[in-house]
Amino acid sequence: MAGLLMKQKAVSLRESYELYDGNELKYCIQRRKLLTRKPAFDIFTEAGVVASAEVTNTDSPLVFKIIFGGEEAGEIRYDGVVGVNKLVYEAKGLEIDGNSMLNEFSVKDKDKKIIGTIKKKIVSFKDTYDIDFESEGDALLFSMLALVVDETFHG
Repeated sequence: MAGLLMKQKAVSLRESYELYDGNELKYCIQRRKLLTRKPAFDIFTEAGVVASAEVTNTDSPLVFKIIFGGEEAGEIRYDGVVGVNKLVYEAKGLEIDGNSMLNEFSVKDKDKKIIGTIKKKIVSFKDTYDIDFESEGDALLFSMLALVVDETFHG
């Protein structure tokens, strides 16, 4: 099992996060525009932007357009049904569901097998998440999923 720690930066002009693999900074996330109904975020390393998420629809369903490595990679959708805490990333065959009151979300593949979890720490100064997943190669994908969970249920 692999994992990351996502921490919201306490002092920042724009909403931003840092993702750590152990003590090593792996990714940074920054909101592009501060005041807008349709926020956009970039995930980057020292080499530049590696992924982006942009809200394209703020009504129901709430839709995030996802870009990995400059290529469109589908949409993550939240239908906004009261009592249902589920995101769907159809292009990857994933569902992210859980309990926003308990701050725990499971990531399931098309066969409904849990392939990772996103858990918000309840006691922390800023939003902090433990992100666990099966494959090291999925670090960027799970960083994006944690960002979308934060924006949808805790933003």
